[in-house]
Amino acid sequence: MLDFWNLASYFTLLLIIAPIFYILLNIFNSSSEQTSSLLDSSLNEYLINSSIIVFFTALFTTIIGVFLAYFESFYEFRFKKFFKFALVLPFAVPNYLFAYIYADFFSYSGWLVAWLRSEFGIKVHFDMMNIYGVIFIFTISFFPYVYIILRGFLAKFSVNLIESAKSLGKSDTYIFFKVILPLSRAAIVAGASLCVMESLNAFGTPNYYGVHVFSTGIYKAWVGYSDINAAIKLAGILLLIVFFFLFVERIFRKPTMMTTSKTRRQKLQKLSKKSEIIVIGAFFAVFFISFLFPMINLLVWINRSFESTNWAHVFDISQNTLLLTIFSTIFIIVISLFLTLVSRFQKGKAKLLSNSLANIGYSVPGSVIAIGMLMIFIWCDKHLASVYGFLGIEKSLFLTLSPVILIFAYVIRFLSLGYNGIEAGLKACNKSCYEASLSLGYGRLATFFKVDFAMIKTSIYSAFILIFIEIIKELPLSSLLSPPNFRTLAFEIDRYASDEQLAMTAVPSLIIIVFCFVLLSLFYKIQKKDKI
Repeated sequence: MLDFWNLASYFTLLLIIAPIFYILLNIFNSSSEQTSSLLDSSLNEYLINSSIIVFFTALFTTIIGVFLAYFESFYEFRFKKFFKFALVLPFAVPNYLFAYIYADFFSYSGWLVAWLRSEFGIKVHFDMMNIYGVIFIFTISFFPYVYIILRGFLAKFSVNLIESAKSLGKSDTYIFFKVILPLSRAAIVAGASLCVMESLNAFGTPNYYGVHVFSTGIYKAWVGYSDINAAIKLAGILLLIVFFFLFVERIFRKPTMMTTSKTRRQKLQKLSKKSEIIVIGAFFAVFFISFLFPMINLLVWINRSFESTNWAHVFDISQNTLLLTIFSTIFIIVISLFLTLVSRFQKGKAKLLSNSLANIGYSVPGSVIAIGMLMIFIWCDKHLASVYGFLGIEKSLFLTLSPVILIFAYVIRFLSLGYNGIEAGLKACNKSCYEASLSLGYGRLATFFKVDFAMIKTSIYSAFILIFIEIIKELPLSSLLSPPNFRTLAFEIDRYASDEQLAMTAVPSLIIIVFCFVLLSLFYKIQKKDKI
């Protein structure tokens, strides 16, 4: 039965999916000669490059993530606690920053290459600016998705299955390939699918490396050629590709949705000295490549650019970024709370529909959402022209050229993080407390603040942190939707990189990393405390 809360919930969800519907409805519009020419010359290249990048990124992130999660979950070795936190830190670094750092380091003028040439006459040059470089950058940026999801799954893995295999005389290698790996398939596919989605969404890295993929094609069609029809068609094709991946993911995840969290946990095995050295070496190599080395290089850049940095400008863009990020995150949390509280009492198809619509945005690349938002906001501005005239507003694209469009775009893209985090917290709560409060005469809102909030505040804090980190690093939406007089840190980093002022990206990048690092540390503590 539809009541006011359910209707309000469906209306909110319809607003959230409106840009996605707009893209799908307009994908088959007739093409102009310019649009057809643009698509004919570039579409094959976008498809081939995107396919190669997605396949190899998924493959390499899975290999690294599985290796790290397996040894961390089943073996005891030195520095394990350190690596458990350190290997999550690449999340604090935007993937486009990795791209700038490694491209500069391996270039002819890179500091190590120049030093080897001048001191020892050794000429080394490794070209990163190609599709292989993009795959490398995506691999070191996105492997934590597989690693974190799988280690969470393996932490609850049943010891009974492993002991049964051992009692039959099976080796550790056999158990890994024949027992652990098949039963972990759902978790591995979930992590790998996030890597695929992030690869399709990423804009800064392929754009800087000159590799043409869908996200750069959409940007080029809209900003370079002002051909919105071509941008919509490319966004629509990308959207269909994403839906195809989601369909495949569902097929691969279903059969192994079986965990054994209530059984005994695996006793950690000790590694031999030789094996321990190899494992620690491999863990350190991943940590060094994906975090330590980029940070050392960033400090070198800061040293180079410190005197020429415009600190007033850095303060302004930091202020813009923080205000935008905090406001957007709070907005997402409020909407997530509303939708999850309504969804809590929905059943059957209504609940399934709410969950699907609330989660759809995170699967959709930022460039697709940006094009949909632009079209809708331009339409709103056209129909609000008389209101603007009445209010004395001179800008014809008042909403389109304001930070409001960015806030709504962030809501669509990252609502899933808030919704899923809070929903998980609500599921862990006993409904009897809620029902007891209602029976005492309190309304839904009063019950939420007096009962539910206290029980799910950890979930809310965790969701807030994850959303904040994603928004502050986000580039595709910032590149396409940032108003001319409202720059963010991510936008300025991309602008400096486009102008080949790589050292100037250091200070704004460091600000983003410090914020993400502090929040990741808080998130780690919250999760640890929650488990206790």
